Amino acid sequence: MSATRKVTALEIQKAKKNRVSVFLDNVFAFGLDQDVLVESGIARGDELSEERVAEILDLEERHRAKQKALRLLAVRARSRRELADRLAMAKFSAAVIDGVLQELERLQLIDDDAFARSFSQNRMATRPAGKILLQRELQQKGLSETEINAGIAKAYENQTESQVARALAEKRKKSCGSLDERKAKQRVSDFLLRRGFSWDVVSEILEDWDQY
Repeated sequence: MSATRKVTALEIQKAKKNRVSVFLDNVFAFGLDQDVLVESGIARGDELSEERVAEILDLEERHRAKQKALRLLAVRARSRRELADRLAMAKFSAAVIDGVLQELERLQLIDDDAFARSFSQNRMATRPAGKILLQRELQQKGLSETEINAGIAKAYENQTESQVARALAEKRKKSCGSLDERKAKQRVSDFLLRRGFSWDVVSEILEDWDQY
């Protein structure tokens, strides 16, 4: 049986009122968030084994990871992969990250299918892009092929890729008024290709140049 240490004091930290310093055998051992202290159920006078201390510290790490994830989600919606990467950067263990993400999925705070649709819809509203670029951005967020396809379908549910490209081309052409036709076409085509439209779509637009 492993040796135990006695909880001799629980003191609220002066700098952080939501944290408690835990003293074992009259020596500071670790700090806990007050919510973790309540969840752990420890009190002054308890005898803690090494295994029990490890369990409590695991609760603390999971709490910190969850709070970090919630702060990130408060800024904007994120995919599971994005959250996992940010938590890994914060040095949380793989097991803790996976547990936190599972809990957030259970609470429906992360949903990659809904995220793909929302991201694509917002992207088209703020900075329209072709399917190539949109697919690449969704892939970078760690989404599955099914989720990516759903996102692209959402982006183009009310307009075709050609219609989006033509609207952008018309606007871009107006900003090239001082250029000769060859340079203007080049500038518009380069812009559309950077925005992720295929060469087939761009070619159609250049063929109808005089219509804009």
